[in-house]
Amino acid sequence: MTTFDDLVAHIDQAGIDADPLRDISKLKSDITHDEALAVQLAVKRRRVAAGDRIIGHQASFTSSGIRKLFPDAPRPMIGTLLASIACTDGDEIKLDCDAAFIESEMALLLGRDLEGPNLTPTDVLAAMDGVLPAIEVAPLRPGVLEGHYSWPHLIAVQKAAGGYVVLGSRVTSVHRIDPRLEACLVGIDGEARAAAAGFEAMGSPLKVISAMAAGLHRIGEKLHAGQILLTGSLAPPQRITPDNNFAHLEFATLGTVCVRLR
Repeated sequence: MTTFDDLVAHIDQAGIDADPLRDISKLKSDITHDEALAVQLAVKRRRVAAGDRIIGHQASFTSSGIRKLFPDAPRPMIGTLLASIACTDGDEIKLDCDAAFIESEMALLLGRDLEGPNLTPTDVLAAMDGVLPAIEVAPLRPGVLEGHYSWPHLIAVQKAAGGYVVLGSRVTSVHRIDPRLEACLVGIDGEARAAAAGFEAMGSPLKVISAMAAGLHRIGEKLHAGQILLTGSLAPPQRITPDNNFAHLEFATLGTVCVRLR
């Protein structure tokens, strides 16, 4: 019989996010999305015990653009962010894959704990300390676009390795913007590629955070004060290769964030 600890040990292996033959569903065919999230969090806690630190969470598959690529994906898919994948504005990163996606995101800073299945946007807004621009560099692993992995496996390996979150340096009060209307422009190597507004994130980034809190609540967890919460790519993810040199994200009010690629 496969135990929870067996599942955690299985996911906490190098290369597990790039090998469909090691899909978690092969160990437990009836694993649920919530169980997979619990496995993901347990793996991250192993890495905390080894010296890393949990800094927040990120939602994926929230916008219409990304859902055109993955129409049956969980919405949102929750990932746990570690300090080891966080970068600052202007940092240089190295891709460990042939292709990746640049995702344009809002990062909200949590001022107090949020817990529960039915939080309103007003509840979320009251708990926020500020918001800043963010880029996620998400590796494109073999077989993902082709649907070779189960959704529980993709949940369990969220933010496991190879990706980065790049945070802007300026924090803006959430009371200075309407998160639904805040617009952004994505550029690769100086060329404008895509634009969007906060509405793309499930109608409002605040709704995304409410959904993240509900998902964590189902496994006995909550969002903690001081965490950084990313609400999913607003513009359609932009594909990059090792030939690209930098990506740039500009918001109407929040300012800019840039990452250099090598």
